[in-house]
Amino acid sequence: MMTDRPSASLSLDLDNKWAYLRAAGRDDWESCDSYFPLAIKNIVETLGAIDLPLTVFLVGRDLRRDEDVRAIEGFRGLPNWEAANHSLNHLPWMHTMSDGEIEDEIRVTHDLIVARTGQTPVGFRGPGFSCPDEVLRVLGRLGYQYDASIFPTSMAPIARAVFLARTKLKGEQREKAKKLYGGFAAMRCPNWPYSRALPCPVSSDGGNETQQHLWEVPVTVLPILRTPIHFSYLTFLAGFSVTLAKLYFRSALATCRLFRAPPSLLLHPPDFLGAEDDADMAYFPGMKMKRDAKLSFMRWALSLYAQQFTVTTMVDQVNNLQIETATCHA
Repeated sequence: MMTDRPSASLSLDLDNKWAYLRAAGRDDWESCDSYFPLAIKNIVETLGAIDLPLTVFLVGRDLRRDEDVRAIEGFRGLPNWEAANHSLNHLPWMHTMSDGEIEDEIRVTHDLIVARTGQTPVGFRGPGFSCPDEVLRVLGRLGYQYDASIFPTSMAPIARAVFLARTKLKGEQREKAKKLYGGFAAMRCPNWPYSRALPCPVSSDGGNETQQHLWEVPVTVLPILRTPIHFSYLTFLAGFSVTLAKLYFRSALATCRLFRAPPSLLLHPPDFLGAEDDADMAYFPGMKMKRDAKLSFMRWALSLYAQQFTVTTMVDQVNNLQIETATCHA
């Protein structure tokens, strides 16, 4: 069906409670309960009512638990959903890992996604938006179509400082966390999908292999100012003023249209949970809002997004870009 609405995509980093508690430095993170059943139910009900598709970045560790896999199967209730790769252990400092560790993080999760969902993933997002060159090499070897690990925001140093102030991480892990989210250099990255040359590996005879490319689909930020517009930040702002959060989101979408920047917006499970649902998550942005108020705001924001853009999964967005690029070069 033809439409004059610009293209866009919607994704979810399906980070479980254990990942947030570990990041906060909690010693009991391995024994905590899962919030997947409630969070996924709320996500599917909210998006399903608006007929929105979704790309879900899955963590391999959760795919080893039958209870979590059963909850993940709930995404089949959406009109369309894509399973993508979010690493095995959700360690947000892949830039400090060895090449072998990076390979395992991606390949093991890839195989688990195929086995547990029946889908073959073609997209990856690094935890903490970490994407060293070896990640791209592995994605190239696996035939992935896109990476989504770039977060080109002006707020990265501030977000990192806030994280370090709130976390109880110590020693080596705290040192690794000091490199989270990149620096002001991230602002130089494009704020729209673009073709990215993969780091070229050396072949066995010492010559260079054929140059490969994949699509980079950044998490969209506000054009020019480069401030975040994904939903965890919006619900955090709505916790202070719903009116201000709505004004900011309306302005952000209008600016994306003005600058012809096809947005790719990001969700997290706590965006669909309220303060009464999980006291352990109180430190996360937006988790001071009550559930009904937060879900009401999310329905409004996602409905506006669907009204103004043709929202697809990320793989469909990339496929459309490939068609457009081929048409332009024909």
